[in-house]
Amino acid sequence: MFKNLLILFFFVFLSFIKSQTYRVIYDFKYKRDSLSEITNTSKMVLQIGEKNTKFYYHSLLKADSIYKRGSTISLSFPLNQIIKREKDSYINENYFSLKNNYFVYSSSDNIQWKITKLTKELNGYKVQQAETNWGGRIWIAWFCKDIPINEGPYKFKGLPGLIMEIEDTKKNFKYSLETLEKIVTEYNTENIVENNFGNKPLKINIERYNKLLLDNYNNPFDEYKNMKDGTWGLEIFDKEIRTQEGLKEIIKDYQKNIKKNYNPIELDKIVKY
Repeated sequence: MFKNLLILFFFVFLSFIKSQTYRVIYDFKYKRDSLSEITNTSKMVLQIGEKNTKFYYHSLLKADSIYKRGSTISLSFPLNQIIKREKDSYINENYFSLKNNYFVYSSSDNIQWKITKLTKELNGYKVQQAETNWGGRIWIAWFCKDIPINEGPYKFKGLPGLIMEIEDTKKNFKYSLETLEKIVTEYNTENIVENNFGNKPLKINIERYNKLLLDNYNNPFDEYKNMKDGTWGLEIFDKEIRTQEGLKEIIKDYQKNIKKNYNPIELDKIVKY
């Protein structure tokens, strides 16, 4: 009888461990312009649930709170990093906004790692080094075997421990773990991942995604091009545009800005503007 109780306790405990959900906060440093020394910073959330994993900007949590109080929300981000994947899957759903529309496309991202013997201490944990050549960049990751979660920021996963730090060798992008906490209930991301504050995503493929970016570059503000001067207004780059001539000039600045600040994480999927 006692032996049976021990076995039952073990399986209940094992089930409890497996059903744990986690929220990991990463500090994300990145360069919008690869030729610049200027580094930008964002906070990112890795939400590890029982059935799936989600990765999104931390600022979306505050925006969601405001949205739930009845306010209108409009946000844009310099890098498309809103990701959802099923547990133990390498198929990622990539969500992004463009011109007030919301889209999603799937990608298969089975990253092949080379684990080295190098170790160090990070945030009080012993971590081990791993390398990968993925997305057109070489990445150096540090993972912790003492935290047996094979997840990490963005699309990086598949190591025998949580990725606590990862950076590309050219130092354009770096994710560093700030906090890790077990959570009882997963945050409902319906407004900020699966939808964009009431805007449902249109499912597309990667080819359509690239075409949308090119169209946005070649034909920006096309909704204003047939309007008469004085009947519309556009504010961009701290300028207020009300004429077609002014629109032509600002389009040149807009395209220069896109090229200058186009530094995608995945270079192998680069759009040639």
